Amino acid sequence: MEQAEKPEHAYVKCSCCGELIKNSPEENNDFGQNSYDEGFGMCRECGGDPNSDDILTRLGWAGRTFFDARIDIVRERLKPETRAKFDVMSYERQVAFVSRLLERGVMI
Repeated sequence: MEQAEKPEHAYVKCSCCGELIKNSPEENNDFGQNSYDEGFGMCRECGGDPNSDDILTRLGWAGRTFFDARIDIVRERLKPETRAKFDVMSYERQVAFVSRLLERGVMI
């Protein structure tokens, strides 16, 4: 590994929970990204595990918080009949629905 490829910090602090984590692809979700928060990253519990089969684990705490807030906003604005259909959707489908709204710029 060339000197330029080595991470500047061997350990970084999770910007969400403050946990000290290895600055590696296995432990730091932000590994290899240009970060404005030098010395900080995001642990798997907060940032999620992209390799997990479970949606909650894939999203992590930060992702769940992000989507839960937007799911509530969407739900509040639906007509009662549509809200009932939305409520019976799986969490994964609700997340996908909100993601499409975000991609289209309908909500932020």
